[in-house]
Amino acid sequence: MSRHVFILRGPGGPEELIVAGRAGQWTLRRAEKETALDVVPLPDGRLSVLLSDGRQVSGRAARLARGEISVSTCRGAVRLSLADPLHDRLDHTPSTGDPSQAEQDVRALMSGRVIEVAVAPGKTVEKGTLLLVIEAMKMQNEIRAERPGVIQKVAVKAGETVEGGATLLTVQSVKD
Repeated sequence: MSRHVFILRGPGGPEELIVAGRAGQWTLRRAEKETALDVVPLPDGRLSVLLSDGRQVSGRAARLARGEISVSTCRGAVRLSLADPLHDRLDHTPSTGDPSQAEQDVRALMSGRVIEVAVAPGKTVEKGTLLLVIEAMKMQNEIRAERPGVIQKVAVKAGETVEGGATLLTVQSVKD
């Protein structure tokens, strides 16, 4: 069985969608409500979706850009802001203040296991320097410095499991 998590951004704010299933038999969980879906590809490239309440929808979905899709049905087209949790957080994390002198906490974007810590407190790093490696969803993700700085604090060690949002280390930025 496959399981996919998405963040849908709409007027009410971000909302988690979980799609699970296989071979045309899927469930969609949204706001603690679960809906069964039968999905059948049609010969003309559209998808036919039969919902558990008896409604049927057919149409096309197309990716427009990272985090944005278009869904077209006989009622028209709708643009949706839909992305996996990692890319949603990257695209929607605000930057604040003057980055040239800011102290920045580097946080885990999702739950995972720390594979390698490549820096220590007091080490000066350049933009692009490897800070640490985290394994999440069976992929190793390299976390690199976004700008020059000095490592102030390292809050994790190799082998440790971290939750999404956990502080990994703190970097004091320095002027380029």
